[in-house]
Amino acid sequence: MQELKWLEELPEQSLEGGIKLLKELGWNLQVREMDGFFFVNSGHIVLLKTSTRESVDALLYGMAISFSTLPESALHAVRKFAKESAGEI
Repeated sequence: MQELKWLEELPEQSLEGGIKLLKELGWNLQVREMDGFFFVNSGHIVLLKTSTRESVDALLYGMAISFSTLPESALHAVRKFAKESAGEI
């Protein structure tokens, strides 16, 4: 069992909102299940291979919390960098 105690700090106060934030910041995240394992990828890079969905949620939650609790000016700089890196600016 796990408790995601800071969900209220994430956008939309949900893990889904946190995942949207991560994608907005350039993380091309995909979660897939294959042969009894869950895989979390960013593009072609495997970030996590696990047998439990709870581990997937914990990774995504931790990533999202690390960005969503940044001061707004720092988060703005990360957003700008992600857009520049993607060639959107």
